[in-house]
Amino acid sequence: MEGTIVDATLQDFKTMIAQYPKLKTLNLVDVSGSDVSGDIQTDMALDLGREIYEKNINTHLVDDGFVASGGTDLLASGTHVSVARNPSIGVHAWDGGFEENPNGLVWDIKNDENHIEHQKYLHYFEDIGFSKQKAKDFYFFTIRAAKPGEIHRMTAPEINQYLAR
Repeated sequence: MEGTIVDATLQDFKTMIAQYPKLKTLNLVDVSGSDVSGDIQTDMALDLGREIYEKNINTHLVDDGFVASGGTDLLASGTHVSVARNPSIGVHAWDGGFEENPNGLVWDIKNDENHIEHQKYLHYFEDIGFSKQKAKDFYFFTIRAAKPGEIHRMTAPEINQYLAR
């Protein structure tokens, strides 16, 4: 897989699975994130990640591969997650506002672990097989690692702690 996750990506994935129903591993080459042009509540990377996990597909970041933001969420969705040599995995706090504050950033609420806006992401990580604690640990790591518009490249120990399975 290569490119930005857009509104049509989930349907493209379903078409691919219909053509290749025995697909076991999705190789990620360069997935920089999501560009969802629709409703602010829609997050195609999360919908796609759930579909990948439900289909029991592994994810693999190829040699010198790059994922960030929604691409990292997608990598995490594999039943088994692996990375090759020289991976580049980026995380940061999301932006785009939320219901009670359309101009707000998750950075503003990063320390309020009970804020309702975190729930869809915490549920996502649980939906793709993370324990409740691991979902919480990884999600809050990602949103505290870098502000929106910045990026934190995960270290090998961080990759092993949060993603490898």
